[in-house]
Amino acid sequence: MSYPHMVIARLHEYIEPIDRGNRYEDPLHAVLEAAQAGAVTGGGSQLNASGQIEFADVEIELANLESAIDLVASTLEAAGAPQGSEIHHEGSVVRVFGRQQCLAVYLDGTSLPDEVYANLDFDQVVTAIGTAAGPESYRGCWQGPEETGLYFFGSNAEEMFGLVEPLLRTLPIGQNARVVVRHGNESLQPRTVRMPRH
Repeated sequence: MSYPHMVIARLHEYIEPIDRGNRYEDPLHAVLEAAQAGAVTGGGSQLNASGQIEFADVEIELANLESAIDLVASTLEAAGAPQGSEIHHEGSVVRVFGRQQCLAVYLDGTSLPDEVYANLDFDQVVTAIGTAAGPESYRGCWQGPEETGLYFFGSNAEEMFGLVEPLLRTLPIGQNARVVVRHGNESLQPRTVRMPRH
């Protein structure tokens, strides 16, 4: 079945296509289908110059624009949509939604002493930072040419940073890490902190 109104839900976060389907597309499609309000018809990702996913789009057809947009926004928020997410219709933003904030930790992959990388237990580091940031906060990582990005989500990125910063100062791999508080949509006024070397 096709519906007359095409909208795009834009999620300003790093999320791989399979995870996007599991976290957002499949649950949203199930809710829309059950309500006979629309359907998810596709999705895609926008990469930045370094090859990192900058945002993900979910393409949606809706039966009724006004009432179904409320359902789309509430369903995606329940699934963990970040603040600054948007619903686009005919080239305009018709709704801004989302509750979660992202703390992005970019680990230095090139300039630290060799022994830091030789002794690195990556999974242990991810677990330690995730435990500090909060339960189920970790959502994935990106491997870049010079940095590895780790993405943690919660209700307040500043508070998460306050919990994570002392740990980063003690971890050898935490040296020179680039931390982005409220990573995502520029409207959230993200700030970047560079961790010291020791």
